[in-house]
Amino acid sequence: MSGTRLWLLLLTVVAFLAGFGSGMYTSERTHRASQLDGAFGDFERAFVREFELDPERQRLLARLLDHYNRETEAILERYASENHMEMEPELSRAGLEYRAMLRDRLLPEPQRPKFDRLMAPYDETL
Repeated sequence: MSGTRLWLLLLTVVAFLAGFGSGMYTSERTHRASQLDGAFGDFERAFVREFELDPERQRLLARLLDHYNRETEAILERYASENHMEMEPELSRAGLEYRAMLRDRLLPEPQRPKFDRLMAPYDETL
């Protein structure tokens, strides 16, 4: 293989890898932005900001909210043709369960009292 062909091959490989890397980076940022714009986007942004979550806890929060969203959608679908009054207890149970996971599994111990203070107004409605 001549020197020119080797350099062209090397340039092609480098260009491919650079394009692949930047594509992955852009894809990840776009995917993350679309997640934050989902059903709980405002809540997720406020929660991350309020509790200053590190990236690992942000990923856990995103997964937890995704699971909660899927579970509530499944409940709503199950009761779509039935009486909506019957689904209220199940939705309340799911809300309390995920709220407990946010508090007890996601947040570090020192931040839990702050979470409790923020949730106090909502406790009156339960």
